[in-house]
Amino acid sequence: MTRLLFSTGNILVSLILGALLFGFVFIQYPETMSSILDAASSFKGWLIGLGITTEYNNWIRVLLEERQLVFMGFTILARIGLSLLTYPIVAMRERS
Repeated sequence: MTRLLFSTGNILVSLILGALLFGFVFIQYPETMSSILDAASSFKGWLIGLGITTEYNNWIRVLLEERQLVFMGFTILARIGLSLLTYPIVAMRERS
């Protein structure tokens, strides 16, 4: 039961931290955010140009936006950071 709570808590906290990190970089480092958004746009262009059928390319064009890619990246970074922070705690709990 505690594993379920830890994993669910990790997801929720990482979403919040990802949004806070997104906002922090957006406000404090606008040049960096601009280059990150440009990279996300290039990634979307690369993804569309892979030769996937037109039906799926249209879905990618409609549903996937640059800001969503950047937010997903910040959320993934937050999850990795949280995992690194909580690993020693979980490891100590499992030993006892």
